[in-house]
Amino acid sequence: MDTYALANLFLDVAGVINFTALLLMLRAVIKNRKVLRGYSITGSFLTFVSIVGFEVAYYLLGNVIGFAFGWVTVAFWFIAFIYTLKQRLQKNKDEDSSLLEAEQ
Repeated sequence: MDTYALANLFLDVAGVINFTALLLMLRAVIKNRKVLRGYSITGSFLTFVSIVGFEVAYYLLGNVIGFAFGWVTVAFWFIAFIYTLKQRLQKNKDEDSSLLEAEQ
């Protein structure tokens, strides 16, 4: 087995493990959406961007298994980023409202 084939095999195994981990995370989020509280907005965004980068690499390598399993992970981290951003914006809005009320 050449190095390229071995690398693709490792990528396939890692993709399946990543997908399994994602299913466990999705299960936790479906049970309790508050699980995402405290996630870093920047960290969620960077994770999303890095996984998109992995998807591009899978595509360029022709690794169909990694490419297919990866899109669910991309979707999860995009949703996690949007959710954490929404929470932060709501928190800032609430703080601004309370400051306005205190000034009056």
